[in-house]
Amino acid sequence: MNTPKPRIAIVEDDADQLHSIEEFLLDGGYPVWGAGSAEAFYRQFMASPVDVVILDIGLPGESGLAVAELLKDKPQVAVIILSARDSLGDRLLGLRSGADRYLIKPVSLLELAANIDAVGKRLALHPDDTPKRLTEAPQGLWTLATQDWQLQSPQGTVLHLTTHEFALLNCLIRAQGKVVSKQELITQLQGPRAQNGNERLNLLVARLRKKASDTLTEPLPLKTAHQLGYVFTAHARLSQESNSA
Repeated sequence: MNTPKPRIAIVEDDADQLHSIEEFLLDGGYPVWGAGSAEAFYRQFMASPVDVVILDIGLPGESGLAVAELLKDKPQVAVIILSARDSLGDRLLGLRSGADRYLIKPVSLLELAANIDAVGKRLALHPDDTPKRLTEAPQGLWTLATQDWQLQSPQGTVLHLTTHEFALLNCLIRAQGKVVSKQELITQLQGPRAQNGNERLNLLVARLRKKASDTLTEPLPLKTAHQLGYVFTAHARLSQESNSA
């Protein structure tokens, strides 16, 4: 029987760095989501528990060290600090705060994955407790309002969207759970002759995920299909009525 991959949360306020790590781990088959602050992590962790937390120390608001301290009470969760602070004092402080590993930025993503696997070996990863597959939709209905460009979660929380964020979600929700290729999204959002289209799309997705994690009370079901594109995995509908009505 195959050992399930550990579920991972990345807590990092640099959206580009968060997205880079997230994409690498998703391509490696790890279930993963990201948050841009401690507060956003706590909200999402309640709905989507994980086995390994990758923590930056210098977060806005509550620090990564405070998060590590709180996670001490959860022995089923491993903590890997990923920080540019490389002094001996910083490393010792991180480990005393509850981290299992302390890695210095910039770190090889292969080295990061090896550390994830190493700490994951001590965790009780049960096959019946693994996350849903990419094609399985979470319960509840999401609503994208086409008049005022707002996304409403099943719990009623509203996310206000920019032009490009709305266009992205509109394409994905219209696909009704099917993967939309990056090239198709780039063409729809930026035109057939877009320059640096892939980088701009990745940045758009990263910023939208961070914005959603800071605003919504449940995870945004916008998932990466490895080396293919993106998919909105939840039940969703388009509405011409305002979500704020």
